[in-house]
Amino acid sequence: MIEGLLVAAFGLAGVIALVALAARYNFWRWPKPLGWPRILMYHRIQPAAAESPRGEGITATTTQFEAHLAWLAAHGARFVTVSELMAAENPAHMVAITFDDGYADNFTHAWPILKKFSAPATIYLAPDMPDIERLSPEMIAEMSAAGIEFGAHTMTHIHLPSTDDNQALAEIQASKDAVESLTGKPCTSFAYPYGKFSDKHVAMVAAAGFATAVTTKKKILPRRKFDPLCLPRLSMVGQMNRFEFWLTITRGRYRV
Repeated sequence: MIEGLLVAAFGLAGVIALVALAARYNFWRWPKPLGWPRILMYHRIQPAAAESPRGEGITATTTQFEAHLAWLAAHGARFVTVSELMAAENPAHMVAITFDDGYADNFTHAWPILKKFSAPATIYLAPDMPDIERLSPEMIAEMSAAGIEFGAHTMTHIHLPSTDDNQALAEIQASKDAVESLTGKPCTSFAYPYGKFSDKHVAMVAAAGFATAVTTKKKILPRRKFDPLCLPRLSMVGQMNRFEFWLTITRGRYRV
């Protein structure tokens, strides 16, 4: 019956195309209310390359990032830090923008756009992460003074499950201490490197004194269902187009 109606409405070719689209994209899933809070995960923001208007992998373009914030603002988003989201009495329409690792372009390219939308953000620093151009202490101090929250991400961006427990705990605690030294403020939020962790690492994060911790679990939930030390985030990858961004914001992820 349903198949017959579909064929009548779209024709066989249309039905095949719709099924193929549904096998790739999550548009058929029920959208989550925009009033539910969202935590977005970015890494790098760079100007678009001449050969491509979109970014790639963990790098989004300045054009994409500004378009994301513009869409969110137009749909009632209230931009907050992760700590503000978790402390708010009314989290409706709150959106927390996060950046992992602490790339220098968070200052040079992301921050001007954040300021344009009066949007704070939470940046998770791995203070001794190798092979990246990191935020300088001066950049961190300036952003922190202006309301950017800085969280911790271990010292060297270790893979927690394959690290000795003593070293893992030491990296977690040392990153908290380092961020507090850089900002002169309490560091109360943590991000699990690579999104990989187990229950024992959650216990370590709690023991180190963190109040919140973010993961890479792609979910949209009402805040009453949030686990403060296992918060879900929506991944904002550079290659996504506007349709894929919309699916991510409304469904949690754009791919099936």
